[in-house]
Amino acid sequence: MSRLHVFAAITIGSYETTLTIYQVNGSGDMMLLNKVKEKLLIGKDIIRTGSISNGMIRKLCKKINKLKKLTLEFGAEEVLVYGGTAIREAANQSFILEQIKMTTGYEVNVVTDPQQSFFVYKGVVSNSKYEEISKDGALILDASPGKLRVTIVNGGELILTQNVSLGTLQVREWVQETGYSQEEQAALIREMISYRLKELEDVFFADLNLKTLVIAGDLFLTQASWKSKKGDMLNADKFIKLCKKAQKHLTQNMSFTEDADILLPAVIICEEFFEKIGAKQAWMSGIEMNDGIACEYAMDHKYIPTIHDFKKDIESEVIKIMKRYIHSAEHNEYVEAVSNTLFKGLLKGANLTERESLLLKIAALLHNVGRYISMEESTRISAYIVKRSEIVGLSGKERKMISEIIRCHKMDYHKFVEYISEEDFNRQEKVIIGKLTILLGIANTLDVAHCQKFQTVKTQIRDEEFRITVNTLSDGILEKSFIKRHDEFFEAMYGYKLVLREKNQRFNTL
Repeated sequence: MSRLHVFAAITIGSYETTLTIYQVNGSGDMMLLNKVKEKLLIGKDIIRTGSISNGMIRKLCKKINKLKKLTLEFGAEEVLVYGGTAIREAANQSFILEQIKMTTGYEVNVVTDPQQSFFVYKGVVSNSKYEEISKDGALILDASPGKLRVTIVNGGELILTQNVSLGTLQVREWVQETGYSQEEQAALIREMISYRLKELEDVFFADLNLKTLVIAGDLFLTQASWKSKKGDMLNADKFIKLCKKAQKHLTQNMSFTEDADILLPAVIICEEFFEKIGAKQAWMSGIEMNDGIACEYAMDHKYIPTIHDFKKDIESEVIKIMKRYIHSAEHNEYVEAVSNTLFKGLLKGANLTERESLLLKIAALLHNVGRYISMEESTRISAYIVKRSEIVGLSGKERKMISEIIRCHKMDYHKFVEYISEEDFNRQEKVIIGKLTILLGIANTLDVAHCQKFQTVKTQIRDEEFRITVNTLSDGILEKSFIKRHDEFFEAMYGYKLVLREKNQRFNTL
């Protein structure tokens, strides 16, 4: 009989720190064993001072150690600890992480906004209702204290993710400074949210038909006076009534506690989104970031079968970014295909992984998006666009690596070495950037005229040479002259001499 696997996830949020403990049996069935939340408003420190105070860090470490005891009681094999918006935006982040490690023994993974959205999305995908709700279009709404996160799915495909600086904690801190009454504050919050929603609608989801609003988290699941059940699917009338009931309770029947400060903006956000997208139903999913972390961990360790091609979701989002800037994508798609051919030809001996293949693919698809702004500064602007874009599923370091691959793909070897030595990457990361940069540079050179003249591109390693054989009906003299610039760079990265061989179909000769 296969052994049981028990593991845990801890997420440090702006408002609370959450522990979830999971068990997977030999049949691949995953079950939640325990869930505990410890409230601690570290986000307020970030809003007011930009850092988390020493006193708050001590309280946070005590909370984490309290949760750690539970993981030991349940016999968790591994504990995954993630930091969200407050940790990420803290000016004293490095010192916070060191204090947590010294006090609790945990290394904290600090995630980007797109990564947080992706974890919630993975949690939704792992639910049995995903196929049903995604078929007719759904908007996943995570109205958290730190940030507002929006993810749209349709037909089983991820359409977009967008993160907005409209966290409920930020909203309340700003509104409370006005000195208005509770009812006036509620009206002001609604007006502010309605304005920001109009911006999102105009840019991102004006033409989408979305049947379901998916409510992430436990906003409507824990309040005794306006509570629904986890997993409830409410029609429009029932959901709007629930929102109105919650707002009335928060503004009239209870003094403004810290809980109410956070909950009221969240409820208004949910109601405004529901009405703005014209949804027909709301799903009280109860799904949080921890659920996605557990799903990813269990799949990576082969405890459960792969439930979805999440890599394809990342690629889909990248293609949408590309099309936002590029009118005709033939060159980008050709460069991506050629770079993939080069990567596969070198994969066995180059110490590269499939994850690096994804980074190269993204760099190839986005390597010239800056042409939309400036032909002269295309490479630099393309790198900047990638660095600042929210690409779902990528870490901040991965996004920066892709940016540097794009920035450097036209450099010669010596200029690249000089440039990358000054950048904030470790040795292994610099090697990966170099290896992928030269592949993008070669692939781009093979379509330097943007006319895709080489109908096939094949590779072969032979006699200490990496041979690229191209098949064409026309003359490749331009490409052959340009590719010589990459000889030294390529040999330094891979140890082979670079050879371009042209096979002319008209004469069938090399």
